[in-house]
Amino acid sequence: MTTKNLAQVWAEMLAALSASMEGRSWKIWMDAAHPRTLEGNTLSLDVSNQFTKDTLQGKYLPMMEESLSQICGQPMEIQIDVVEPPKEEQNLFPDTPAQPEEPPAPAAYQPEPQPAAKPAQEFDSHLSPKYTFDNFIRGKSNEEAFNFSMGVANAPAKSYNPLFLYSDPGLGKTHLMNAIGNYIHKKFPQMKILYTSSETFTNELIGAIQHNTNEAFRNKYRNIDVLLIDDIQFLRKKESTQEEFFHTFEALKQADKQIIISSDRPPKELDTLEERLTSRFMQGLIIEINHPDFETRSAILRSMAEKDHLEFPLEVIQLIATNVKTNIRELEGAYTKVHAFANLNHQPVTMELARKALKDLDMGSTVDKVITVEAIQELVAARYKIRVEDLKAKKRTRSIAYPRQIAMYLTRELTDLSLPRIGECFGGRDHTTVLHACDKIADDKAKNDNLERQLAKLVEDLKK
Repeated sequence: MTTKNLAQVWAEMLAALSASMEGRSWKIWMDAAHPRTLEGNTLSLDVSNQFTKDTLQGKYLPMMEESLSQICGQPMEIQIDVVEPPKEEQNLFPDTPAQPEEPPAPAAYQPEPQPAAKPAQEFDSHLSPKYTFDNFIRGKSNEEAFNFSMGVANAPAKSYNPLFLYSDPGLGKTHLMNAIGNYIHKKFPQMKILYTSSETFTNELIGAIQHNTNEAFRNKYRNIDVLLIDDIQFLRKKESTQEEFFHTFEALKQADKQIIISSDRPPKELDTLEERLTSRFMQGLIIEINHPDFETRSAILRSMAEKDHLEFPLEVIQLIATNVKTNIRELEGAYTKVHAFANLNHQPVTMELARKALKDLDMGSTVDKVITVEAIQELVAARYKIRVEDLKAKKRTRSIAYPRQIAMYLTRELTDLSLPRIGECFGGRDHTTVLHACDKIADDKAKNDNLERQLAKLVEDLKK
């Protein structure tokens, strides 16, 4: 098949996916793949690293192959190969024209890079080395922010400039901003990077005015390659401050320097800032970081425990993740309290110890009522006189299959676990099996008063 036909088929597949996919993250991964050949019933794609290949295969391949098959009118397969370009030819956007109509998507995540050039003269970036992409816990709530941050870090000022991250406090903005800076510092050590806050910017400007060092102040902020400014909402509504930041922003933008900004709200809600500033922010890419879901909160807790080489039982992780939902800082605070309590009393971490450690936290009455999938499985197995192992086995006899469906239904109703995660807890079943089980029990419950009473009793016992 000709190159034109290959390009046409690829474009049609992307258009079909665009009509069915939500969000923008999927396009990042598609743009990281390059169609090479279309022979017979196989489309071959090249990607630059194993992580991209694994992500495409794990999350998008079935949808890609389905769309491709519809376009080609026959069953199609997609072969993905890792092909790393020669170092001297490496380019994040190899096919991008000098002035593209739309900015290209960032490359997929790669491990922290090694320095590739001589560093610039000594320059204090004010970055915190503890925040990297490698130790940032990703989930549905922050995946888009992570992906676009990686894109900016791989190619500063090539696209998404400025990058504007916003969220409620304590959800990872500062971590991502420092991760961007640290990644750029390693990959492009010749670049000057400055991380600061709007409060620091304001205070330094006031000091410069008082000591007549305005020129030095401007040189510091305008002769850099990357500016990361945190908490822009605190930029004082003082004409001279916003005037200075506006000209700093304009100078960097016109010089093709990268700007990354964070805030607790989107630009259009920054009422204390001048319109000319917020309009500049809105010309870039605006990404929201949402509150972490249960699985992300659990992953964060597991990561902290692994870092401290601490045995943290799953039920304790679920206890904290179920009750602390506001932000990551409070999650870390609850973990630290349990860890310290265990060390102080020279005891292992248990549910009893965790409850004691957290009794003073404002977690409401639910602290003693956390329900885990293990508790559900044990109670259902005991009630229906089967083994917990039977709930996870492949047996399909009604005496086992129906209690299994009840346990799946209760797990979906009483925990924050996703359908795929519930399936894993019941012997690695597919999420569609879990959904079918939940729908069946819900239908039966509506028609069967006896089943409704059984379920109510199970819930009551689980909450004791």
